[in-house]
Amino acid sequence: MKKKIIILVNLIGILLITMLCTKSLASTEVDLVSSKNKVEIKEEFSITVNANNTDIAAYTIWLYFDSDKVECISTDENINVADNRVIYTWISDTGTNIALNRLIKFNFKAKQNGIASFAIIGEFYNQKGEKIDIKYNQAEVEIGENNTLVQSEAEGLENTNDDTNQIGEQNTESSVALSADNAKLRIMRLNEEGVNPNFDPSIKEYYLVVGEDTQKLEITAIPENTEAEVVITGNENLKSGLNQIKIAVTSKDKSNTEEYTINVTRTNNEEAANADLETLAVADYTLSPEYQANITNYEIEVSNSTEELTILAIPQNEKATVEVAGNTNLKIGQNQIVVTVTAEDGVTSKKYLLNVYRRNQEEEIQNAEEEQNRIEEANEVVEEKENENMVGEAEKQNEEKVVNTVFSIVGTLLGIVVIGIVVIRIRKKI
Repeated sequence: MKKKIIILVNLIGILLITMLCTKSLASTEVDLVSSKNKVEIKEEFSITVNANNTDIAAYTIWLYFDSDKVECISTDENINVADNRVIYTWISDTGTNIALNRLIKFNFKAKQNGIASFAIIGEFYNQKGEKIDIKYNQAEVEIGENNTLVQSEAEGLENTNDDTNQIGEQNTESSVALSADNAKLRIMRLNEEGVNPNFDPSIKEYYLVVGEDTQKLEITAIPENTEAEVVITGNENLKSGLNQIKIAVTSKDKSNTEEYTINVTRTNNEEAANADLETLAVADYTLSPEYQANITNYEIEVSNSTEELTILAIPQNEKATVEVAGNTNLKIGQNQIVVTVTAEDGVTSKKYLLNVYRRNQEEEIQNAEEEQNRIEEANEVVEEKENENMVGEAEKQNEEKVVNTVFSIVGTLLGIVVIGIVVIRIRKKI
């Protein structure tokens, strides 16, 4: 009997512990709740951040949103809106834990048809200064008659005016994003600043340097098709030196997988881990876009006769090394030149990609004709300007002649008047 009582007590204890753990886990989730699931363009709605009665002493949150589809219209002075994110910080007045449910409400206005995604990351602390592990949930809001139009297009209905055609194109993009084989990310955000280049679904390689006190990175990764599977590895237990975080996106139909890599260097010597270029230029050609250290992908179009480029690549840290690959025997069409910078520490590296298009003979002839047309147009502009200058100069000279003539006439008249006055006075004296 005594043994049964002990077993029963143990079972009750296990049950209580399970209940407490379940409650604890449930209280560590942060949810995003939209006031409306579907809105029209220019319609306002709100996103509320809920913490499910979590005991918190201080927190900072970053709410990311699709800035091309919605705009944040919150005006609270404690809210900082920057590009496609909203930053908000709260600290308990007493410095002690407070069981928080609703953290804050952000107001938005819809501006473009499609699916607007909202994602959140943050840093939460208790009264002891300990970081609280939080699970972050996401939200989506449908803008406009997206699904209806996509279905209409699928049935072969034609739009009859420019505005409707434009909406149709936007919704075609949405249907592509929702396609079952889409394995691209729509949003990628970290709780650390300094990731470069700026996120682009077509760019797969990213770089970040963090301090030795950073052991874990919070990453928000939202796929274009929200039913795609996202797996993040390597973002915890960061070691000193180089770390690689992998974000694997598998399409809904499992037919396609895209992998994004974030190269993270954990160090207290940022200069030794500096793998940025000070200068990147190509002789006789212009990079597109213009070179910036935090941009890693560039486009160049070269002539049909160009088989090799002269590349100037100077690192910011003179102790870093630079290696250029793929710069010889350029083929007709697309080529890729890789400029790899290895930092002073020997482990941090960064790749700059030059996507070079070498024209074929037909394109070269067409380019020459276009160049000749541009030269002729420029000459015509110069000639018109010179003619305008000549006309202006002639008009200026005529104006000067008129002014001189007027001054001459006025001078003569003044002279006659003076002489007349003198004559009159002489006659009076006589």
